Amino acid sequence: MAEQLIYACKLKEGIHARPAGHIERLCNTFSADISWSNSRTGITANAKSALALVGTDTLFQDECKITLSGDDEFDACVQLADLLEKISLQEETHTEETPDVDLSLPRTLRETHPVYIRGTRISGGIAIARSVVSKSITFCQLESLAPVGYLGEKAELALFQQGIENLKNEKVTQLENACGVERDIIEAHLSIVNDITFAGQVTEYICQQHNAFSAVISAAIAFCDILNNSSSKYIKERVLDVMDITLQLLSKINSDIHLPHSRIELVESSILVADSLTPGKFMALDKTRLAGMVLSNTGKTSHTAILARSLGIPTITDLDDNAPSFDPDKLMVLDGNLGLLIPSPTNAVLRYYQSDIDAKTQKQKQMLAQVINPATTADGRRIEVAANIGSDLEAARAFSNGAEGIGLFRTELAFMDRAVPPTEDELTQQYIDVIKHANNQPVIFRTIDIGGDKPLEYLNIQPEENPFLGYRAIRIYPEFITLFKTQLSAILRASASGYARIMIPMIASVEEVVWCREVLESVKIDLRANHIKFDENIEMGVMLEVPSVLFAVPEIARHADFFSVGSNDLTQYLFAADRGNTRVEHVYDNFSPAFLRALKFAVDEVHRQGRWIGICGELAANLQLLPLLIGMGFDELSMSSAAIPTIKSEIASMKQEQCGDLLQQALALGSSAEVRQILENPNVKITTSLPIISESCILNNLDLQNRNEVIKMLTDNLWLQDRTHNPEKLAEDVWAREDSFPTAVGYGFAIPHTKSDFITNSTISIAKLQKPIQWGEQQVNIIIMLTIRKSSTDNEHMKYFSQLARKIMNEDFRNEISRSNTKNDIYKVVAQAISTAI
Repeated sequence: MAEQLIYACKLKEGIHARPAGHIERLCNTFSADISWSNSRTGITANAKSALALVGTDTLFQDECKITLSGDDEFDACVQLADLLEKISLQEETHTEETPDVDLSLPRTLRETHPVYIRGTRISGGIAIARSVVSKSITFCQLESLAPVGYLGEKAELALFQQGIENLKNEKVTQLENACGVERDIIEAHLSIVNDITFAGQVTEYICQQHNAFSAVISAAIAFCDILNNSSSKYIKERVLDVMDITLQLLSKINSDIHLPHSRIELVESSILVADSLTPGKFMALDKTRLAGMVLSNTGKTSHTAILARSLGIPTITDLDDNAPSFDPDKLMVLDGNLGLLIPSPTNAVLRYYQSDIDAKTQKQKQMLAQVINPATTADGRRIEVAANIGSDLEAARAFSNGAEGIGLFRTELAFMDRAVPPTEDELTQQYIDVIKHANNQPVIFRTIDIGGDKPLEYLNIQPEENPFLGYRAIRIYPEFITLFKTQLSAILRASASGYARIMIPMIASVEEVVWCREVLESVKIDLRANHIKFDENIEMGVMLEVPSVLFAVPEIARHADFFSVGSNDLTQYLFAADRGNTRVEHVYDNFSPAFLRALKFAVDEVHRQGRWIGICGELAANLQLLPLLIGMGFDELSMSSAAIPTIKSEIASMKQEQCGDLLQQALALGSSAEVRQILENPNVKITTSLPIISESCILNNLDLQNRNEVIKMLTDNLWLQDRTHNPEKLAEDVWAREDSFPTAVGYGFAIPHTKSDFITNSTISIAKLQKPIQWGEQQVNIIIMLTIRKSSTDNEHMKYFSQLARKIMNEDFRNEISRSNTKNDIYKVVAQAISTAI
């Protein structure tokens, strides 16, 4: 009797190319027939075909009936059910779009009177470059290129099959050097290449006496029609992927035919303007010369859009309906932050954006300098910030983002998706590559964490009803002792190249730690016997994820050198709630006082034994909970590479003592709702008192052309000096006063001023210009800007304004500041002038 599985789609974007590819690959490992029927649309498809699955138009919350029949139907049903639960979590990282932002034009930009075309933001950033215009090819154009004639069924099928084989090999080769989003998209494209329904459709057309070239086009058109009929815009956007593979396949079938626009050459920094762009064409572009993209008909969730975001390339789409056609080789400004294209920028607009780019570049350099520094709280407590990675390819990015080590290397990924386990030499080389990237910073290798949820073809681990509580990780090591020893040997051999540590997952008792230590010692003996070098003092630690370990820390610490909390699994086990199960996901709660008490207990117990403790998993990068983690006293926080710069910056702004006080408040509360409430506005950040005037807020010898450029330059500088977090809003407040009455006070001076919520420290900024500019009805070349905190005393604003106005009436003061040629000279003159007010 056949197995049946009822699945309510949890994917917000429905079953599109990537999840369909995952389903197809799993289903093709079984001999059972597997059909997928969407109850809403009434469409049934072969689950071993990604394109056919996408064609079922399965949308969010659609109920689908999956029927499995064959010798291995039960195993297929169990593994498919598990895969469907996991896909929704995986897809969250891919479909993430840029956050909603205020798209209104800043006042300082409005002052330049830009003539712009509004679009939809795909990826933020600013580009100033010349246009390269590319026209998209259509199926009609492809059909017109098809060769005439028919070589016979056998010959045409051979042409098609050879083309498929060549393209498949090319994609497999690309996968070897790809990682992250690019790898995921190549895998999705490989699913289309391998798709049995697509191949069957092409074969059918060939049998109807279409040549291979025409048959591929006809099959592609048929599938694109299905996708275009979907109710989901996301699924419609997969048409680009089908077109992409079609173009690549046609070039393999008949390399003599020149496909127009098959490759776009960029000879200088360029803004690419196109109706759409396939992922293949995008990946072939020279990214060093790609400044930005304007894609008229590309969706925010298309694979090309996802790639653009992952690489930080400014991109917009959905231009206004009345947008003109664009000429090539024209200077343009693309503002991906605001979703604007300025096709013919004036000099004022260009100056505005160049100034904006300069300020953001300086800020980026500041952040990079901070990222390089060790993470330290404002009151001097060091906390290591490390990265979680799954391959050596991710290591470079982790360390460029400021990682101070690898807190979790998921070694099992190297064991997956292969028919035989990796050799010891393979593993050793991979581990050495990571250690070399680390440059003597620690790399924690978590030994293989495999079980019924991650079946390996070469390990006989049967599927289980609840694999997370079953036969996995440390529990399988005694049965597969050779595999475990091979991995330990590889880590030990790699440790001769740098700082390696070993971490054992799923530890539940002291006996397991003792056994692992004994196995490790036996592997060391073998290496010594063969005169192979390794770190004799390599540390072995344990994952703290099974709650029983909380109450066995003193015993385990006698045999383990360090502990690392696996926050995802510890939460899951503590609350007996599978976070992938939507019916109980509300029970899985990192904000619960009970969970927070468990973490604090763990840190205190481990520290009492003189051991080091870190935390890895999603929790380590949670900005809301960060003050509590600092207050608990964790020695290390390990997270995804992308989160590291922000976390390090936040740590630097907080005080350990205040975080500890906040933690005590949280631990005394009775519910997660109360914890969330006190975390909404935690008073744990430093409030640095800065002097009202400093040399860093003085800008000398500026080549500026108008009042707007001065206000922007001064407010941007306040942002660079960490005196405002929102220079645009601060500039709006300065302009509000200028709108009422221009602030030129005569003698070539102006005193723009405001009281604002967007200044963190009341500040006097000074700009001295190379030549006078028009300020209202007067000529001005010295600007003294007052930005006063709105929460300051009522008279502070007028106190400084009147003091400066009186000084400007004094000819000696005016002459002194006019003669001052350095920032320091200007600072001394103005500081002396306001000393009585201070």
